[in-house]
This record gives sequence, C-alpha cells and structure tokens, in this order.
Amino acid sequence: MAILAVLHDSANALKTEFTEAMLKERRSRPPRERGSIGVRVRQTATSGPGIFQIEWYRVQGKQRTKYLKRGKDKDGRISQHYRLGAFGRLTDWEKALILKYEPQFAKLRTIQSHIGHIRLRSYLIDQVLQRKDTLMNASESLNDLVEWNE
Repeated sequence: MAILAVLHDSANALKTEFTEAMLKERRSRPPRERGSIGVRVRQTATSGPGIFQIEWYRVQGKQRTKYLKRGKDKDGRISQHYRLGAFGRLTDWEKALILKYEPQFAKLRTIQSHIGHIRLRSYLIDQVLQRKDTLMNASESLNDLVEWNE
C-alpha cells in the first residue's frame, strides 16, 4: 500500500529530526546531562507488507540498548503511545523532546494500526465471499444433479 510507504517515510523523517535535535542538545550539555534516549523505525521480517515499528530505547553502555515498553490501554491492548513514565529518569531537555515528538509518532502508529485492522477485515470478508461462492457453486451443482436424476 502506498499509504504505508508514505507513513514509513514520515516516521523516518521524524526520527531524523528528533535525532538531530537530540544530538544538538547533547553537544551543549555537560556529560552528566547528556541523556540516553533514542528512537528507531524498522521493518521486521515478521511484519506484514509495509508494516513498521517505531520504538523508543534507552542506551545502557556501549552498544547496549533497552527498548521501552508502551504499556497497555484501558482495554488491555498494547497502547499506541508511550507514557512519560516508561522513559524512566529524564533530563529536562529529553522530556521536552519526547513531549514534542512522541505524540507525532503515536499518531503514525495509530494510523498504521487502523490500516492493519482494515486489512484484516478485508481479508475476512474475502474469505466469507469465497466460501459463499463455493457454497453457491456446490448448490448449483447439486440442483443440476437432482434435475438430471428426475
């Protein structure tokens, strides 16, 4: 779907914008205030066509990262947005960046989720229609057989 490609491009552009803002802030801070939050956009081998993930992480030493959990919504499903508490201890500038970018990432996750639901429902409708066609063909064949035997 072309819309998923547009969403993926938007997510990557937003990630780049966040990363540039984060690096600019880090350079202007003393080592104890440099922060450790990052974000990635990726497609996985198990994802459906065009589906991607937008994930926040915390750097924990050289080449070690901990991906943060989004938590669950009121219905028990994985939420489409990260709560600020999921990030743990934050510097003030990290908090400001997260509050600026996470709502935009959450909107992209939500749109992608809706597209996934539409795809699933479309697939299920196709399955029902195929079964209906199969049953109708079987019924016509049975009617033909009954008429032939009469």
